[in-house]
Order: sequence, then structure tokens, then C-alpha cells
Amino acid sequence: MKQLYVFYVLLISLCLTGCVNLQQEQTLKDVKAQLSELEKRQTKTTASLEELNNKFLLLHEQVAINKKGVEEVKAMAVPVAPPEELKVIKLETEKTKGVAKKEPLKKAEAEKRPSVKKTENAPSPEARYNEAQNLFMAGKLSESAEQFNNFIRHFPKHSLADNAQYWIGEVYYSQKDYQKAAVEFQKVVDNYPNENKAPDALLKAAFSNIELNSKERALEALKLVVERYPSSEAAARAKVKLQELQK
Repeated sequence: MKQLYVFYVLLISLCLTGCVNLQQEQTLKDVKAQLSELEKRQTKTTASLEELNNKFLLLHEQVAINKKGVEEVKAMAVPVAPPEELKVIKLETEKTKGVAKKEPLKKAEAEKRPSVKKTENAPSPEARYNEAQNLFMAGKLSESAEQFNNFIRHFPKHSLADNAQYWIGEVYYSQKDYQKAAVEFQKVVDNYPNENKAPDALLKAAFSNIELNSKERALEALKLVVERYPSSEAAARAKVKLQELQK
């Protein structure tokens, strides 16, 4: 009888232990599921923030470009009065040469008009750049990259050439093609090391390498951001990321 009692106690204990284990396993599964969901949400949030940041940067660039354009137009619109000597010479010339001389001038002006009109109709570099920006913001990434490439090809020495190269990198980064993104961002650093987009490009090259699990390359790029561009906003972000990776 005593042995039977002990058997029942052991059986109950085993059952209870089994129930506890099952509960623990279920709890672990629930926690894993919650963590997975949080990671997905974090990834989506990061992507959304990245997209919003890109749109903000593009709009900021457009405002700067438009402001520069307005200032240039204002400067061109200021009338400049000719010197008095030129006025006198012009009047005397018209009186002495007579009406017969006016026809060749009209003919010469007529010949010049088509070329002037052609120049006026050609889009400015800024207009082409804005077109590429608008395509990026509309989500037409491949078309945007093509337009930015065309811009660099036609205007390699323009002050916006480094910006165009940077956004080509952002196109591939947005498409999660981190290998190409790293290459395109590096081109900014190599070809335009002293321009305004170089710090951001080096930072995004580091981020691209993080996504590629190339930790050593990422660390090297982050350290370079801090060393070369210590006063930039990119350097501040690089320091934060360095602390995360070196924990």
C-alpha cells in the first residue's frame, strides 16, 4: 500500500512537472513571437523614418536651389544705364548712317533669333536636377537614378553633381541593394571629397556595409566620418553608431 502511495505521488509530480514545462515552452514561444513582431515594427519604422528624412533633404535642396535661382534672376533684372558717351555716339551714328543701314541690322537680328530661342527652351541644370528629385519623391527610383546619372554625365563640374551621385546611392539603398549602394556612396567620397554630400555619403556607405554584415568595413567608414568631417551632423550620427557596434 505504501509503495502504491509513493507511485501515485511520483506520477502526480511528473504530471505537474510536465504541465510546468509545457507552460514555460508556451511562454517562450509567446515571447519569441512578440520579439519578432517588435523587430518587424522597428524595421518598418526605420524604413519610414529613412524615407521621410530623404524627402525632407530633397525638399530642403529644392528650396535652396529655387532661392539661388530667384537671386540670380533679380541680379539679371537690375537695369544698367549706359554711359553718357555711348548715348551720344549712338544718336550721332543713327543720324549719319540713315535709314538705309537699318535693313542689314534687322536681317542679322532675325538670323540670331532661332539660336537664342533654342537656348531658352533647353532646361537648365537645376531644372534637370529637380526633375530627378521629383521622380525620387514619387517613388520612381529607377527613373530617378537614370536622371541623376544623366545630370552627372552632362554637368560633371556642377555644384550639384555630388548631390546627384549621393541620391543614386540612396536609390539603391531604398531598393535594399546594399552592395550597389555602398559602391555609389563611395563614389561621392572619392570624386567629391570636399563637397557638402561627402560626409553623408561616407556615413551611408557604412550603413550599407552594416546591412551586408561587413562590420569591419562599417567601423572603418564610421571612424573616417568622425576623423574627416568632425563638425558635421554625419559625424554625430557616426559616433552613436560606433558605440552601438562596439558594445
